[in-house]
Amino acid sequence: MTARVFGLAVLFLASAGCLATRQEIEDLRVDILRLQGTLGAQQKAQGEFQTALKENQDALQGNQADLLAKMGDLTRQLEIVSSHLEESDGRMDALGVRLDDLDKNTTNRLDAVVKTLQGVKSLPAPSPSKLFTAAQNDFNRRRYDQALATFQAYLDQYGETERAPQAQYFIGEIHVAQKNWTDALAAYEGVIGAYPKSPSVASATVRKGQVLEELGREAEAVAAYESAVRSFPHRKEIQTARDRLKALREEEPPKARPAPKPPAKSPKTVPPSPPGSKTH
Repeated sequence: MTARVFGLAVLFLASAGCLATRQEIEDLRVDILRLQGTLGAQQKAQGEFQTALKENQDALQGNQADLLAKMGDLTRQLEIVSSHLEESDGRMDALGVRLDDLDKNTTNRLDAVVKTLQGVKSLPAPSPSKLFTAAQNDFNRRRYDQALATFQAYLDQYGETERAPQAQYFIGEIHVAQKNWTDALAAYEGVIGAYPKSPSVASATVRKGQVLEELGREAEAVAAYESAVRSFPHRKEIQTARDRLKALREEEPPKARPAPKPPAKSPKTVPPSPPGSKTH
């Protein structure tokens, strides 16, 4: 390569009519060699840069794969923990129901004994679980008026017990079945407002959004769904909120464009009189 370039340079000088001395030819050869050395160094640096870049890309892809795998593991672990928490909530609810029954049964029996001693005949009031089960059975059989009365009686007698939020929620479900949307909305808001730490709040918030849709209040429905997704992201019923949010956002009408202004009317012009005509 060097000899070829050098030879071409000599031929160029000779063909141009230049009388090159030995020193000039040697200087030219040195310059060419230096240029080739610089070019080789640049090519080597470029190769090293490409190798380093590829190594970095491979490392980045490996790190990304590791990160995705770790995120997948964390998601699965979170789902397992959520499942265990739901099981624990169910067990705690069952334990709370038993404690409520024990407490209220004792109170009801003492009340009955006191009334008996006072000469008033009375039977002990039903336990919370029996009253709730009776209301739920009426609901399942679509005897909504009777179920509504029984759930309301439950709240009146046992409004501080474990199943009180569920009773309030069922009142909302009864109103939904009867298409009493305003009463249903009030019932679900009652769950959210009176029992903010209850597991029933997630379902009540989703149902609130659905009722708001029925009432034509879509902006408020979106806010309710967003609150449910934000507060209870891992609850199963929240998928309904996500689906409705997607549907509502897709249904949003495009912003109306302002109507184009009508073209300005040009002033009327009087055509010139033909030659020879008389003007008045």
